[in-house]
Amino acid sequence: MSIHLHPDVEAEAKRRMTVQIFKNATFTWGAHLATAGLLAWVNVTQGTPARMALAWWGLVAMATTARYALARLFTTTVPDAGHAMAWRRRYVLATAFVSAAWGVGAVPFVWYGSEEARMFTGLVLAGIVAGSVPILVAVPAALRAFVVLTGVPMAVAILLRAHSGLQWAFGFMCLLLLGYILAGTKHLHEMLGDSIRLGLQQGRVAETLERAQATTEQALAQRKELQEAMRRERDFAEGLIDTAQAIVIVLGPEGRILRFNRFMEELSGYAQSELQNADWFAIFPPEAERNEARERFLKAIAGGRGTANTSEIIARDGRWILVEWHDKPLRDADGTIIGLLALGQDVTERERLAESQRLLSAAVEQSIASIVITDTHADIQFVNAGFTRSTGYTLAEVLGRNPRILKSGHTPRKTFEDMWAALNQGLPWEGELINRKKNGDEYWELARISPVVDAGGRTTHYLAVKEDITQRKAMEAELQRLATTDPLTGVANRRRFLQEMDMELARHKRFSKPAAFLLLDLDHFKQVNDTHGHAAGDLALRHLADLARMRLRRLDLFGRLGGEEFGILLPGTDEAGAMAFAEHFRHQLAHTPVQSGQGPITLTASIGLTTFDPDDVAPDGILARADAALYSAKEGGRNRVVSNPPSQRPVLP
Repeated sequence: MSIHLHPDVEAEAKRRMTVQIFKNATFTWGAHLATAGLLAWVNVTQGTPARMALAWWGLVAMATTARYALARLFTTTVPDAGHAMAWRRRYVLATAFVSAAWGVGAVPFVWYGSEEARMFTGLVLAGIVAGSVPILVAVPAALRAFVVLTGVPMAVAILLRAHSGLQWAFGFMCLLLLGYILAGTKHLHEMLGDSIRLGLQQGRVAETLERAQATTEQALAQRKELQEAMRRERDFAEGLIDTAQAIVIVLGPEGRILRFNRFMEELSGYAQSELQNADWFAIFPPEAERNEARERFLKAIAGGRGTANTSEIIARDGRWILVEWHDKPLRDADGTIIGLLALGQDVTERERLAESQRLLSAAVEQSIASIVITDTHADIQFVNAGFTRSTGYTLAEVLGRNPRILKSGHTPRKTFEDMWAALNQGLPWEGELINRKKNGDEYWELARISPVVDAGGRTTHYLAVKEDITQRKAMEAELQRLATTDPLTGVANRRRFLQEMDMELARHKRFSKPAAFLLLDLDHFKQVNDTHGHAAGDLALRHLADLARMRLRRLDLFGRLGGEEFGILLPGTDEAGAMAFAEHFRHQLAHTPVQSGQGPITLTASIGLTTFDPDDVAPDGILARADAALYSAKEGGRNRVVSNPPSQRPVLP
């Protein structure tokens, strides 16, 4: 809620906000020139005509320089509150000009640039827009103009040119960012305005206090004639000073101790009598701060006005005590300053707790982890910014709701049973969950949930600290793929093929279902490499893998065992079926040449065939039979299939 004060205060607040937007003129001018230059250079390297990029950079330079000149003129003019709004309108127009210049460059860079250039342009403009928030929030119209004229054309161009899910997502995320900035502009502006108004209000309060002080001093002067009454009042005041739960100190004009109260004695460990007329600044302030404290004291004495500050003193036992001081010069009947009255409040514990609270609040809010606090009914009471980044939900959207809004349905039921079993016993729980974001995307997260208990040991809340491990899970899957896949052809590598073959042999022995194995070798493959080059050879190997994918069933397995040697595992297939498949595949390969840049390349293959046998103890025996059959196929003229069933012993040359 905005704070409404006297019209003069409101006008001054607006003037100060206008001053605020002009203060960063030099920085924003340099940042715009440098960022625009970098963006133009990158797009030139990606194929954008240099003249177009240079012309656009010149437009941005002209617009930003014009706004910089306006800011310089403002600082020399120093307008009052009455003219501040006119300068604000000029700044809004100048910002709109700068925004339009950025928008003019964004559209052709995104429209005609490469995918990398579009992404880079989008990131740069998104960063420029986000960076403008703290600078332009003092004038919402300027911020809205910059966001709309700079960001919206860029985001729309990205969406119109999107050719992939990533580009669509990037374009929509840009629009979402722009909308988020626009939505928060009013709130941030009100906060800034309230801060400035509060400062002005405090200034007026200070003036009121000064007037009250002047009135008090005048009243004290008028009581000069009441000497007897003053004596009685002095005795009464002495009693109050000694019973006051605050520090009361009287220093002479040179900083020597004339009086301090019993509270100060108890706090510091020193007795009034032992420090009478001692130099305050040689005893209490920390050594590194003594000169500064003395200068502050002398300035207060010379100025004749009350001051306030917060500084530390050192107790007799070495403790450092943080004190909030309010000082007031003391005068005699003629108005001559004769010393200083200092009232102090021990704020050591208060500041320690405040700092601890600030640190805790900052740590929670700025944590990269997702933090959720629920009540004992599991209704959400708080989420931090990390939760919003991870899920897309804001605090307002989830407040009072159950975390089950994130359930994807893919986390095992037992995981939740184990979690509640631990929490109901007052124990922490840790585990992995598969959740769903607001946009529907699923993600993995590692959750650590702990009960929060009160002084009596009763659970009052649950604290969940969650870490997004989608990337780790994806890396694990990728590592698994790399460990089991041939990088050139994308088919199973030798390690995975032999593992699958071993498992199929176990199934064959257990269920007595037939299975066959083909060992395939491309004929004269060395000639392909020597004649057409290794690139053509790699193309031929990928061509063979593609043909296998089209012919094989889902339960079959095709793998590269080494070089130009491949294996085909056919579960549930007897010798006759395997022979029919092998002949058809051999024929298809011979009549489907590889289309290379040097013309078609005809490939043929020799295939050795064998079937599984219950007496096989490992894949090695199966491989040996197939290898013997493959050798026979090559010896028989190549481009043929030879079978070597288990009843026949492999015959090696």
